[in-house]
Amino acid sequence: MKKLSIFMLLVALLGLIVFSIGCSDGCKNQNPTVKLVNNGTDKADIQIKTSNGNTENINNIEPGSSSEKRSFAPGKIEFTISIKGVQDPIEYLLSTSYCHDYTVTINEDNTVTHIGITLDKVSVSSSI
Repeated sequence: MKKLSIFMLLVALLGLIVFSIGCSDGCKNQNPTVKLVNNGTDKADIQIKTSNGNTENINNIEPGSSSEKRSFAPGKIEFTISIKGVQDPIEYLLSTSYCHDYTVTINEDNTVTHIGITLDKVSVSSSI
């Protein structure tokens, strides 16, 4: 009887482990991504500067449309969002790690909101 109880406990534990693995999102150190949604008044761009010196650009996203996701290296990131006809670009800094997807949205009044990001707004002249 005692052997049967230990066996049942092991089967339950193994089932829990398999269930936990099956429920993971499958991310294995995948670079973070960003997508730009433009609900603003004109074309928009976003520049992603990474701490390793690389720059990714998503350009000419028309009003009412959104970009494909663009991946970038994790670390300290600076997003610069430019909207045609709006004088000052909007810049944000964040620290990111693997397996994060971010959505930056330009609203109808050309303000910027975001999903998945904790941003610190910085001045236009700042750098990483």
